[in-house]
Amino acid sequence: MWAHSAAEVGKIVAAARRFRRLTQSELARAIGATQTWVSEVERGKETAQIGKVLRALGFLGVRLRTGVAPWNGRKPAGRGPPHVSLSEIIAAHTTSKRRRSGR
Repeated sequence: MWAHSAAEVGKIVAAARRFRRLTQSELARAIGATQTWVSEVERGKETAQIGKVLRALGFLGVRLRTGVAPWNGRKPAGRGPPHVSLSEIIAAHTTSKRRRSGR
């Protein structure tokens, strides 16, 4: 998955946080940020500090993986470990919510 904007990174943070059943305040405390900062990142704030964003993603277990840039014609050497897509995180979170609520 390519994240092309701060808004897409924010969606990843929000989905991973919910998947881990954390509140914005709990995530903020864990990474040394404020709840307001987490909220702004999740809404796609473009001026969020990259170090904190990386700390949040790391804490949430989201691994950043680099690959061949779309403008680079070379194929990557070998295959890396499988990755989890944002849609898989959201689907897993939605399924677990339905089980808890009895739907």
